[in-house]
Amino acid sequence: MRRFYVAQLPAANDTVIALPPEVTRHLFTVLRQPPGSQFELFNGNGAVVLCALEPGGENARVLEVTQFSPPAFSIELIQGLAKGEKLDLVLQKGTELGLSNFVLTSSERTMLKITQDKKATRLKRWQKIILQACQQSGQLFAPAVELSDNLTSALNNARGDLKLMLWEDASAPLPQLLPEQPPTSISLLVGPEGGFSTQEAIQAQAAGFKTLRLGPRILRTETAGLAILSILQYVYGDFSSAKDSFSSRSNGKELS
Repeated sequence: MRRFYVAQLPAANDTVIALPPEVTRHLFTVLRQPPGSQFELFNGNGAVVLCALEPGGENARVLEVTQFSPPAFSIELIQGLAKGEKLDLVLQKGTELGLSNFVLTSSERTMLKITQDKKATRLKRWQKIILQACQQSGQLFAPAVELSDNLTSALNNARGDLKLMLWEDASAPLPQLLPEQPPTSISLLVGPEGGFSTQEAIQAQAAGFKTLRLGPRILRTETAGLAILSILQYVYGDFSSAKDSFSSRSNGKELS
């Protein structure tokens, strides 16, 4: 079923709401949906509204309002700023894979510099990418995105119970760093194109981050975070159904 983002949603059934122009255009002009066609609206904060298109295509009747609870397990990605489409890819695919929030930061080897006067414009564009990815993937909770002043600030404000840093000079594989008691939140630190310096790794370790590497290959900045995110969602998150008899917690670690 088609789903569209709307920031403010009604709370009551059987009310008629005005649709944003872009939603009207897509439903009525692009898709040529007839009156009575059903679709969903979501607000990025867990609310989903089932609607039916009214004649004319500018309004919709609310059929059902549902509020979902946020996931019990969350992952934030602290990502070194990357140039061009690389960062767009990280935001899009990270959203699809269920990240709770993005913290973008400069570091010693960052090639992309964002001036203060361009910060608001960039944040608006990044949020648009995230919302489009939510709409496509069915992600009900839109990840927040913020631009940290520097790496020190990003490290000090990391929210995870478990803090992991991908570093090409690390020796520990992921299974050695996964605790027996599943964490409720993880902060994942990934460097820019040039990676992190030794001093930055020492700084991250002092802030509680455990350094690790994923096998013998050095992954690109746009690949590394997504790779480990998929693993963590499988081990701790929603990639394995709670209805399955197979335990991803016990067996997933063995696969690594």
